[in-house]
Amino acid sequence: MTTEASPKKPILKSLRKPDVKTTVVSVRAVRFGDGSYPIVAGPVAVESEEQLMTVAVAARKSGASMLRAGTFRAEESPYGFKGLGEDAIWLLEHAGRQTGLPTVTEVLDSAHLDLIADHIDMLEIGPENMQNFVLLRDAGRTGKPIILTRGPSATVDEVLMAAEYILAENNPNLVLCERGSRGFDPRTTDTVDITAVPAIQQLSHLPIIIHPAPAKGGIDLMEPLAMAGRSAGADGLIVSVHPDPDNALAGNGGQMTVKGFTVLMDRLGIPAMRDEIDRLDREIIKLL
Repeated sequence: MTTEASPKKPILKSLRKPDVKTTVVSVRAVRFGDGSYPIVAGPVAVESEEQLMTVAVAARKSGASMLRAGTFRAEESPYGFKGLGEDAIWLLEHAGRQTGLPTVTEVLDSAHLDLIADHIDMLEIGPENMQNFVLLRDAGRTGKPIILTRGPSATVDEVLMAAEYILAENNPNLVLCERGSRGFDPRTTDTVDITAVPAIQQLSHLPIIIHPAPAKGGIDLMEPLAMAGRSAGADGLIVSVHPDPDNALAGNGGQMTVKGFTVLMDRLGIPAMRDEIDRLDREIIKLL
């Protein structure tokens, strides 16, 4: 009687090995996973050059590390704003150059990858596409840094397995993002799972950031959620910012005003932290 050998289980690249530190993912001068706590800020969607530059300049002045904005949009309704597409990519690239901020935008389709990868510094895979395995593979093959956002109904194990599709393409430049789980209460959807931050950090070496996206009317929850995420050990934060959130073409009211964002940054201590980093850099240069 012959016995068939059991197939070997693959060694998962996302799992943390003993005594292995968190992987540091670099996007130009920005580092995720080194303790610097980058803030990624910008509007849910590019609507105009003026709108984007207003947010970009404010983000830069407040100490944000990266500029994020939607270019191609996927709305729940077929009648919703679909984004400016290619024009938005040019505007985002220009705003990044003008402010010196690295850029990131969500990729919805593999057909957009070459264009976005040529002009934008970092790719984002949104929650709706977390298990779009073709897109994950194609994005991984670009070699670009990627943010992979956990889906609203996905388990921790499922988001880590989705990460494997990118890592399997020999692209280690991956940052995980906790955005929130779908709940039954309209006042708290999507509910950010703060416990997912330390849970993922125990299992994986990949950096994890949070993106609080409270429901319309719940923007006052942004600050405590941001504080809680940082206290839980998150490696960074995404904040949606708009000059006039009540009249935004996308975002369902879940965007901060520029003034509100500036206050949040002050309370997080980001400007002071950036000033201290700059001071230390100057001291190091003097010693060289």
